[in-house]
Amino acid sequence: MDDEKLFIVRLWFKKAESDFKTIVNNLKSEAPPTDAICFHAQQAIEKYIKGALIYFGQHITKTHDLVSLLTSISAHIPELDAFEDEFHEISRYGVEVRYPDSFYEPTLEEAKKSYETALKIKGIILAKIKV
Repeated sequence: MDDEKLFIVRLWFKKAESDFKTIVNNLKSEAPPTDAICFHAQQAIEKYIKGALIYFGQHITKTHDLVSLLTSISAHIPELDAFEDEFHEISRYGVEVRYPDSFYEPTLEEAKKSYETALKIKGIILAKIKV
């Protein structure tokens, strides 16, 4: 992999780490904003997958749909297939919780589960990609 591509992969992962920091900071608050936690968990997963796709020389599309991204990365990291159900749920947090249209507020349990899933995805991807 050339240095420029590796630099871009690292940038995607760095942006994902900002999402993780936001989650951790929000979880420490007295009344955690569960919608924000879920949104940033979705974003962290999305950015780690997109960085991995770049690493493997794949084209990335503008999407927040984690299941669609899973289809793209599956050939390179098949271990992620086990998270398809979680990706269906967490993909909703990329858009739905950001706007008042649906008035859906995830529970703290859902927020923590999304965060834990994001951490697992990060671990799987970093085990495959040395950056």
